[in-house]
Amino acid sequence: MGGANSGEQSPEPLLIRGGRVIDPGSGFDQVADVLLAQGRVAAISRDLPTNDGAEFDAHGALVVPGLIDMHTHAYWGGTLLGVNADKLGPRSGVTTWVDCGSAGAATFEGFLYHVIRPSRVRILPLINLSYIGLTAAGNLSMDVGELHDWRFADLRELARMRDTHGGEIAGVKLRASNNACGENGPMLLPLAREAADMLGVPLMVHVGAAPPTIDEVLPFLAEGDILTHIYNPALGGGVLDARGKLRTSVRDALARGVRMDVGHGGSSFSFRIAELAMDQGLLPDAISTDLHAHNVDGPVFDLLAVMAKFGALGMDLVEVLRLVTASPATVMRHPELGRLGVGGEADLAVFRLEAGGDELVDSEGQRRQAPWRLRNELTVCRGQVLHSFEDGRSEGRHY
Repeated sequence: MGGANSGEQSPEPLLIRGGRVIDPGSGFDQVADVLLAQGRVAAISRDLPTNDGAEFDAHGALVVPGLIDMHTHAYWGGTLLGVNADKLGPRSGVTTWVDCGSAGAATFEGFLYHVIRPSRVRILPLINLSYIGLTAAGNLSMDVGELHDWRFADLRELARMRDTHGGEIAGVKLRASNNACGENGPMLLPLAREAADMLGVPLMVHVGAAPPTIDEVLPFLAEGDILTHIYNPALGGGVLDARGKLRTSVRDALARGVRMDVGHGGSSFSFRIAELAMDQGLLPDAISTDLHAHNVDGPVFDLLAVMAKFGALGMDLVEVLRLVTASPATVMRHPELGRLGVGGEADLAVFRLEAGGDELVDSEGQRRQAPWRLRNELTVCRGQVLHSFEDGRSEGRHY
C-alpha cells in the first residue's frame, strides 16, 4: 500500500549495536547487531562490521519488531475520535496502526488520501459498515450512533469501495452495541457478515452494552474474524455469564478460530473480567488500545501502558511482545509485519526495560501495580527513523 516513503529515495543504512534482539514470531532472542538498509533488515548477527550509515547504541536495551496496535482510531480531522498516529507512533514504538472503522464509504477516500498515504507510520484501515463511519461518535452531546438508522449499512457503497480501493481495505467493522446501532442489531449483523464476505476481508465486531447480546453476535463470526473488547464489563455484552463463567458461545467461537482482541478503550477493559476470563482459557490474540481522543490522556495513554497491564496480570514479557507483533500481524493477514528477520520489513523499536512500573487503572477504576515499564528510545518504520513533533493540537478531547 502507499505510504510516506512511496516513490522516495531509500533511507540511509542504520546499524543498531548490541541490543537484546527479540523476535517473538521466530523465537529468536539473543544479543546481536541489526543492520537496516534500503528499507529492509539486511543482517542480524554479533559484531557486524561498521558501515557507511548511522549507528545506534542499543547495549542493555531490547530491540523488537515495530509494534502493531490492532485497534486504534487514527482519522484525525475527519472524526471527533481521531488521534494523529504519525505524531504518537514514534513515542511508543508503534509502527503499524490498525484503524477500526473510523471511516465509512462516504469518508474512506478522505482518510486514505489525507491521512493514510501521507503518514510515515503504516495505517491499515477497516471500513465501517455504516456509510458515515464514526463522524458522530465521540460527541457526547449528541447521542446518535452511526447505525441508529439501519439504512446507513449500504452494501452498494461498500461494493463501490471494494471496486476502487479494495486492496487497501483490511476488514469490515461493526460496533454491535446499543449506543452505536440502537435496536438494529438483528438486521445489521447479517449485513455485516455479507459485507465482509463481499470484500473478502475479516469482520471485526465490537461488543458492549446490549442489545445485541454477545450470544446474538458470535454466530455471525467465522474463522479469522475478530471479536474486540473481550474483557469489557458491560452487562449483556461480556464474555462471562452471571455466574462468572465463560459463555458457551465464546468457547464455541474460540473452537472455530474466531480471533480475540483486547481493545481497551475508555470503558472496555476490566482487570476483574480479564483475570476470570484468562483463567478459563480466553487469552487474547492481540493486545490493543482502542486509542482515541477520549482516552489518550487516560486510562489508555498508549500501547505501552496497556502492555504493562498484562504484565500486572502475570503475563510473561516475551508473550506480551508476541501479542503486539507477530500475532496481530497474522490476524490482520499481513505476515510480513510484526517480525524481525533478515530480508523482512525494516520496522523496529528499541526500548529500555525498567523494573517497577507505574500504577495502572482500568475502566472500572481498579488499580494494579505494573512489574515493569518499557521506555521507547528508537522507532523505525520502513527503514526511516521516526521522530515525534508538536503541532499545537491536543490529541485529547475532554468535556
